[in-house]
Amino acid sequence: MVPISRILIPVDFSDRCLRMMPYVSAIAQRYQAEVVLLHVVNPVYTIPATGISGPALMPVPQWVFTEKTTELERFAVSELRDLPVRRLVYEGDPETQIAAFTHAENIQLMIMPTHGYGVFRRFLIGSVTSKILHDASCPVLTGVHTEAKAPLANVKLSNIVCAVDLTPHTENVLAWASRLARDFEARLSIVHVAPCISPGLAVTFSSRVNQELKETARKDVERLQAAVGAKSVSICIQEGDIAREVCSFAQSIAADLVVIGRSAQDGASGRLRTNAYAIIRQAPCPVLSV
Repeated sequence: MVPISRILIPVDFSDRCLRMMPYVSAIAQRYQAEVVLLHVVNPVYTIPATGISGPALMPVPQWVFTEKTTELERFAVSELRDLPVRRLVYEGDPETQIAAFTHAENIQLMIMPTHGYGVFRRFLIGSVTSKILHDASCPVLTGVHTEAKAPLANVKLSNIVCAVDLTPHTENVLAWASRLARDFEARLSIVHVAPCISPGLAVTFSSRVNQELKETARKDVERLQAAVGAKSVSICIQEGDIAREVCSFAQSIAADLVVIGRSAQDGASGRLRTNAYAIIRQAPCPVLSV
């Protein structure tokens, strides 16, 4: 894990984006990090009247940039006071511009909301957020996937859960969780969801195999914990649906943050990583996907 010196916040001027500012402030203050607010103006396309040729890209009018720049200058001023803040307005495809910016500016952490409104939309992640989670090389902290009634006055990170799947990337994930727990003086719990033998097998055989798998998994988690130097209050080995069990465990201990693996840098898909979106949608607290 590298020190957090620069944090990127894609801004769409929504209330849900504003509700992420207490997390931005808490983390930026703790690491004395620079905050970058980036708003990307979507390009304008026109369709020719003839319909023979395809849509044509039109330059964004200067007044739009001026308007958005002014709006960005006023955004979250009180929430981010006393922090070093850069405010930038770009033009282009938001997902492409944001992903490129993380590489060009060596961003160590991105913080953004998800889209979780209504009975059906709570199961969906907005297209921009989904694309960024797929493409971004840096860890991404996403907010709770529901509509909050009001923004938090302050943020406490005193109870952190790290979900591990024991793939090669897991060590980096646990390192992030361990570092955050240490720096925020938080309690750290590790949860691993082990595979479950089909209940269609003989009950005694199934029960014995499941218990052996859980014991093996616990030893693997303990070795991983020792390798990272993580000080954990508890290790929980569950079995069943990964997203449901991870989120249920987080809720049962009133977690403030869930840390999961998302990166595919090690070339493996990973059981947990394939469930990242489901965990982000269902988690009772913000999720940091590494």
